[in-house]
Amino acid sequence: MSVSYQDALAHYGIDGAHPGGIALTKKILENEKITRHSKVLDAGCGTGQTSAYLTKTFSCDVFSIDKHPAMFKAATERFKDENLSIKALKGDLENLPFPKDSFDFIIAESSTSFATIPKALSEYCRVLKPSGVLLNIDMTAEQKLNSDEKKELMEFYKMQDILTEKQWIKTIKNAGFKTVEALHSNTVLQELEEYPVEEKDYANTVNPKNFDRKMDDAIQNHHRLLISYREKLGYRVYKAKKMDFLSYPS
Repeated sequence: MSVSYQDALAHYGIDGAHPGGIALTKKILENEKITRHSKVLDAGCGTGQTSAYLTKTFSCDVFSIDKHPAMFKAATERFKDENLSIKALKGDLENLPFPKDSFDFIIAESSTSFATIPKALSEYCRVLKPSGVLLNIDMTAEQKLNSDEKKELMEFYKMQDILTEKQWIKTIKNAGFKTVEALHSNTVLQELEEYPVEEKDYANTVNPKNFDRKMDDAIQNHHRLLISYREKLGYRVYKAKKMDFLSYPS
């Protein structure tokens, strides 16, 4: 059986696997006008860490969606154990099961790249309210990758594309968003210097009871790729607005 990086994250229950982790998530969200009246979608919720934080911190109306069976199970168990009233759905980012104009905010953390990017972005735009905001944290090529480099990364991560910042911004705008800005950026090298691999959650989640050779190999291959592409890959936090607030009717 082929094991993916996502399978390994789910198996070991690794939270905050996206670059910057939950610390970056908190920093981004504290600058947004999220209230208890806000309706928020955690698109590709993983184990549900961000959804739980949103609910506990802002008391907002949170919906979570993920298509990976083990991730979805981990998220729903978290919500039950912590007694959180989060609406969890198993589904695809390319075909969101919500009517248009449903959400005030969408946060997608290292999830959009695992879908067909233009389709997922178009769905985000469709289900956001006219004044809605997308916060998308995702892998970004610091420079154009050659075909062999792209192939290696896309095959391992099961991604359909790896975009540069310029390509991300263009694709987000093509999906229907009015404005896009990169709030935060880091290369993999900078990220490794700030958050060494050995300090990540993985070190605290593996024990003899849950150790699996194939899963471990996937995690180790991920670390190898991070080192190999430390100057060619990074991430960005893209903030996109469905409408330009300056032109939004009062």
